[in-house]
Amino acid sequence: ERVSPEVAANRLASPQPPIAIDVRAAGERAKKTIAGSRHLPLNHLPARLEELPRDQALLVFCAGGYRSSIAASLLKSAGFDRVAEIAGGLGAWEATGQAIICDS
Repeated sequence: ERVSPEVAANRLASPQPPIAIDVRAAGERAKKTIAGSRHLPLNHLPARLEELPRDQALLVFCAGGYRSSIAASLLKSAGFDRVAEIAGGLGAWEATGQAIICDS
């Protein structure tokens, strides 16, 4: 499922929010990310699936949407049922005025 940044923000603000997963590289994440997100780089995701709960919704994102699409497919094929990705990634998230945290 691909959701807009606005829908993603609403879900993250809900009483039972999904786990936001940043699949970008460490250097990208160090510059800016979504508050409260977990860092699981795409190239490490297959080996770290056991770190994710299967009974909670997951919301994946990257910079522009390509890597998060791959991550969502990996998660779905591994049996995770409730997976969504932010359409357009962090770029779209930021462009729509959603909050980010920066490490500067």
